[in-house]
Amino acid sequence: MRVSRWKILLTALVLAAVAFILYLIFMNTGSGRYTVYVGGYGSSAVKFTFNPKTSDYGIVRDFKADNPSYLALSPSSDRLYGVSESGLLSGVWGYENSSLDKPLGLVKDGGFDPCHIICFKGHLFTANYGKGGISVYPLDTAGGIKAPVQILNFVSDGAAKAASRIHMTRIVTGKKSKNDYILATDKGLDRIHIMRVGEDTVSKADGNYLNKKALRLYRCDSAFVSTPQGYGPRHLDISKDGKFLYLLCETSGHILVYSIRESDNNILLKPLQDTVCDMGGMKASADIHISPDGRFLYASNRRGKDGIAIFRIGEDGLVSRIAYQVTKQWPRSFAITPDGNFMFVCCQKDKTVQIFKIDQASGYLVNTGKEITFPDLEPSCVLVGKY
Repeated sequence: MRVSRWKILLTALVLAAVAFILYLIFMNTGSGRYTVYVGGYGSSAVKFTFNPKTSDYGIVRDFKADNPSYLALSPSSDRLYGVSESGLLSGVWGYENSSLDKPLGLVKDGGFDPCHIICFKGHLFTANYGKGGISVYPLDTAGGIKAPVQILNFVSDGAAKAASRIHMTRIVTGKKSKNDYILATDKGLDRIHIMRVGEDTVSKADGNYLNKKALRLYRCDSAFVSTPQGYGPRHLDISKDGKFLYLLCETSGHILVYSIRESDNNILLKPLQDTVCDMGGMKASADIHISPDGRFLYASNRRGKDGIAIFRIGEDGLVSRIAYQVTKQWPRSFAITPDGNFMFVCCQKDKTVQIFKIDQASGYLVNTGKEITFPDLEPSCVLVGKY
């Protein structure tokens, strides 16, 4: 029996469509693996893959850098940037992520000791712990790092004998105005600084900016929000709906909860709750993150009873402590996979990243027994990239 040409053509088209769909599924899942990046104190940052089905991992490569204590990915994850927290040799660096070996520059800052970095609208913003400020680095059209267009230092409080110590920055976009704001935690002055991100009004002769024009920070009328004295604001996270801010304070071991709203081109924070995170009072709380489903809050505590405090978040934004997961020594930064199933914890003193499974129903952590040890790196930052 002869088969018509039309049937043959139709069959070929169906098979091609099925093959294309399978290709898209494969490309979007990346074979189910995550790409994870670890930075810290040593001579390089590390990139590895993680298989959530087996909890197995495989080292991909190192990114050579001096004390890469904090990392940031570009929005498309094709570039990796980081800080070098190294005294007079400190600064920022970058690499092409896809080609794996193409550096994007190294710009030294002469001792600002940056300890946090974010990539936003073609710029890098560093939180400078050493001199208490924020540096703004434009990126060129190839992702290369240009000299800073602004270094905004905060005046230390002489009366209180306190020096500004900026620990992290976070971008907030106003729902009404669509203005971009940057919040900066100041561990030394017990403040959250609030600034608006705008374009630089002065054209730069060298040009060639990824964002076409350099960005600049402008002080808002709401300037800053003070925490209780001695609390030491360190890291923060914001609810998915943008209504609540959760601030982890290092030297008090407390979490402060605020409501967020925008008014007249200002971000206003209203205190709602002050709760203890570190029951041992060791004054070394480190990192804080909300689960992807917004139901649970996690915070790391170091020195003594090292571990992760687990809180449930109520509909009113307030938190209640439900559990505590012990970790290895000195848990610092940690990261949750986008599906909410796993947590990677940097245990700095043990030179190890522990891998925990998250029970999404209860929020509890289960130690998988899997861990990655780095002989020459004290891990202080972990990022989970796209599939």
